[in-house]
Amino acid sequence: MTPIVLICATLLMSDGDSGRCVTDDGVRHRVRLAGIDAGEVAPHTRCRQRPDVWACSPAARTTADRAKVRAVQLAASGARCTITDTDRYRRNVAVCTVNGRDLGATLVREGLAISETNYGDPYRREERQAREQGRGIWQ
Repeated sequence: MTPIVLICATLLMSDGDSGRCVTDDGVRHRVRLAGIDAGEVAPHTRCRQRPDVWACSPAARTTADRAKVRAVQLAASGARCTITDTDRYRRNVAVCTVNGRDLGATLVREGLAISETNYGDPYRREERQAREQGRGIWQ
């Protein structure tokens, strides 16, 4: 099966790991970055439903706003998102790149998100590097 690729003129991030890809034709596609988890940004809907998840922890919340700002900054000129799955919220789960750099990997490397172990722990190396260097949540 050929992967579906979204070319986002704009990637509007609502937090560090999810947002909307707006294509040139103005269509908005809900996107969740594959393989990472970032702290929840208000109104914390997920935290009301599942307060025990990592993204709702005090440590995750301390970097949630920074993760969102950084994701917005990195994707300011658009992104290329390759859809890998659809989640239970019917969002496109995707690996998004900006100028060839993996957005999820960058956020994990900077300590603004963690590698999602429920999905194979794809960014284990980047998370270990962030921990060793005391970046973001690992300070």
